Amino acid sequence: MVQEAKEEDLKDIYSLICELEQEQINQEHFRDVYNQGLKSPHVKFYVYFYEKKIIGFISLYIHQYLHHHGATGEIVELVVMPEYRGLRVGDRLLRHVEKIAKEKGLVELEISTSTYRKKAHHFYEAHGYLKNHYNFTKEL
Repeated sequence: MVQEAKEEDLKDIYSLICELEQEQINQEHFRDVYNQGLKSPHVKFYVYFYEKKIIGFISLYIHQYLHHHGATGEIVELVVMPEYRGLRVGDRLLRHVEKIAKEKGLVELEISTSTYRKKAHHFYEAHGYLKNHYNFTKEL
């Protein structure tokens, strides 16, 4: 079942994000950003519960860009614990965010994913998303 994330979900979401990134994230920074996100009207976090356990997470960031004709949602994190993949949890999380985006009047959803996550690329394409942007990064 998909639910909006709460403050007490932080520990489980932290574990999911570490799984997504395949590394330990700085906990203090994570906590600060998570709590800011919970308070922001431009950020939505959702979790997926299975047998009273959080096994999936998705984030939605809402932006206004000069070159778009309305608000755009960006899905930055979508992760399901490996042992629960194949149960359509990612599908349910993604469809939930799409529904929320429509209700909020967003004109578009964008998804960021690393170039090496080929299975994720196929997942998004199967859900109607198109590869039409490049995203360049530079460490500072």
